[in-house]
Amino acid sequence: MKRKALLLTILSIFIFIFIASTKAMYSSSVIDKIKPGNDDIPAGFVIGQIPGFAKNLLKTNPWNFDHDAIRKMTGRIYPGGEYSKVSGIHMTILAKQRNPYNDDIMCYIMLFRDKTSAAEEIGKLDEYVKNNSDRSILLEKENLAIYLCVDSVEDYPHIKTISENLQKKLDTL
Repeated sequence: MKRKALLLTILSIFIFIFIASTKAMYSSSVIDKIKPGNDDIPAGFVIGQIPGFAKNLLKTNPWNFDHDAIRKMTGRIYPGGEYSKVSGIHMTILAKQRNPYNDDIMCYIMLFRDKTSAAEEIGKLDEYVKNNSDRSILLEKENLAIYLCVDSVEDYPHIKTISENLQKKLDTL
């Protein structure tokens, strides 16, 4: 009788740990809670326009990538990016008002399929950001990564401010 009780207790603990660990994974619904909003757009910047030649892949801005865009863009966002490990990407392009077709500030919110995929891909992103630390920032939590980058180092203070706002949003999750 004691063995059965012990076995049930151990089994209950494992089930609890499994459920708790799977609850920590974020789904695509979290993107709406943390994506950059109008308050995050620096003075002199606007939501960028997608140029005609790119509209067949990037439908609009801001945008949650479809599967085709994830497949084609993941490796372009960061070296070695594997689309099969990504479940979703949200993109926001900010451009200076004088040229709304530029991509002066990019914000990607990436959701990875599982913790193993997240660890591998965030490791690649982290290495890339360290090599480009004067123009990019990475925030992460569980299976979620926010990658911000700028074309010009002069715009770095803007992504620093945006990243602080997004970090506050992440902390409330």
